[in-house]
Amino acid sequence: MRVLIRDHFTCQMVGCGRIEPETSQLVADHKIQHHGEEAMFWDEGNLQCLCKPCHDKLKQKQERAQPHR
Repeated sequence: MRVLIRDHFTCQMVGCGRIEPETSQLVADHKIQHHGEEAMFWDEGNLQCLCKPCHDKLKQKQERAQPHR
């Protein structure tokens, strides 16, 4: 919730900027995949607010295109 408030309930995906007051339609998304690393998972600096359409489509597509480390 702190990340959603910090980002003013606004999708941070470039080109979107959707303001969504319905929090069930927002996701606190990891900017960099954490791959189970607890410190990265909880790092608020590694989190951003995304609307569900951007998270479920665009962000997932980007992540699938990246090789795992």
